[in-house]
Amino acid sequence: MLALARQLMRHQWVLRNFVARDLKVKYRGTVLGYLWSLLEPLSLVVLYWFVFVVVAKVDKPNYPLQVILGVLPYNFFSAVVTAGSTALTGNASLIRRVYVPREVFVYAGVGSNLAVYGLSLLAVIPFMVAYRAWPGDQLLVLLPATFFLVVFATGIGLVVACANAIYRDVGYVLRVALRFFFYGSPVVYSLDMVPDSLRNWYLLNPMATFISLTRRAILDQPVNVPLEHLAWAMVVSVGTFVLGARVFARWEKHAVKFL
Repeated sequence: MLALARQLMRHQWVLRNFVARDLKVKYRGTVLGYLWSLLEPLSLVVLYWFVFVVVAKVDKPNYPLQVILGVLPYNFFSAVVTAGSTALTGNASLIRRVYVPREVFVYAGVGSNLAVYGLSLLAVIPFMVAYRAWPGDQLLVLLPATFFLVVFATGIGLVVACANAIYRDVGYVLRVALRFFFYGSPVVYSLDMVPDSLRNWYLLNPMATFISLTRRAILDQPVNVPLEHLAWAMVVSVGTFVLGARVFARWEKHAVKFL
């Protein structure tokens, strides 16, 4: 791990350039450019508002605001994992020509999507104004919640980068898995809506904790996640990253042969 950190420090300029490249490519050729990072989550919120409030008659205050605070962190997680799955296959020609630590391609996807996530949080402001919901001291919770979310997503991204290079079916399986994971996380509903009898099992999913913390940090609500589940989410995040780094270090040379 220390050797990897030293390698990345030596190639930090490459990482910065790849992050900038990914951001430019993402919105290249579009008229609205970076505004899509705001319009995309807003369009999803309008859709879920119509389905759950207008059609299903969900009676919950600030529902659109709560939905967008679930959609944004989950979209970031999904984008990082998806970018990880194509980190090697999408840069095959470059990998064949020059050598840089291959982890850089995964971390570039993390960096560019983190920038988009930061921009997309601006979409929350109109909802906060409309519902007069202002963050307070709980906003400090947003930093550790985001940090461990990044660590968790990066660990999975490192694993699927090698797996998808060797077995191209992984990309298709991943799309289905992310759809299931979406509804298994409190994105369009809150943690309070999960039955008490199931909540302990439900919170084994670290995303449930990270989304709940993000939502409560911005809404300035007390953190209602039990301490043991907070600790579990942090341990799983770090463990996933360590596992991902080891899997990548062991298999990336083999995976490159399939590019």
